[in-house]
Amino acid sequence: MFGFGRNEGNRVVDEHFVPAGETDLKSAIAAGDANAVHHLIRYEWAERHLADVGPGSVLDLACGAGYGSHHLARRLPGTRVLGVDYDAGAIESARKTYRAANLSFAAGDATRWEETIGRERFDCVVAFDMIEHVSHREILAQSVVEHLASGGRLLLSTPCGWDETRLEPEWEFHRIEYSARALYDFLRRYFSRIVRPEDAAFPHREVFDLLSGGPVTYLLKMNPIVCERPILVDNPYPRAGS
Repeated sequence: MFGFGRNEGNRVVDEHFVPAGETDLKSAIAAGDANAVHHLIRYEWAERHLADVGPGSVLDLACGAGYGSHHLARRLPGTRVLGVDYDAGAIESARKTYRAANLSFAAGDATRWEETIGRERFDCVVAFDMIEHVSHREILAQSVVEHLASGGRLLLSTPCGWDETRLEPEWEFHRIEYSARALYDFLRRYFSRIVRPEDAAFPHREVFDLLSGGPVTYLLKMNPIVCERPILVDNPYPRAGS
């Protein structure tokens, strides 16, 4: 679930960014391809951070064409990576295009999690440029928290550079574009610790320094972020069948 509009070479198909050929960040930077850079640089950042953490499993939500899931699997051979997207066609294409021993893809809807994804808990959930496409964001956030392992984390990005939240964004596939303030307030309901790019504890800021002085810029404002210590509340209303 990505979108910057259609372009030549690297392109957007429906809501999905589809890279043309190899997903090389440095080449995209040199070419001044902001569309490709914005998508690729977050996975480079995630890979470096997760290499420090050493998760056993990663769920890449809204994996789209699958290039990001493949990047993580290739760079983290000891980690099992599952790429999930609601678009069955995108998943079929990802399976044909990207292969690794520790990589798999599945069609699923994060707002109907257990029905379509299952009950497994993951050490890390990656959700890049996804939440702005979802109508029921509370259900999504609750499902993420419920399916993170103990000590698990969420790596999230979403457009949030506005001073005020936009409920009718210009791009047709976006349901919302948060302000940084509103996004922080929303996420702190579900996580006790949110590490922003402005924080000294933010991991691997040097990835984004690759853009310094070049033609491509990236607004590091609550985008991306690390969400840790998921908040689980005892619910007096049990699930049906439990």
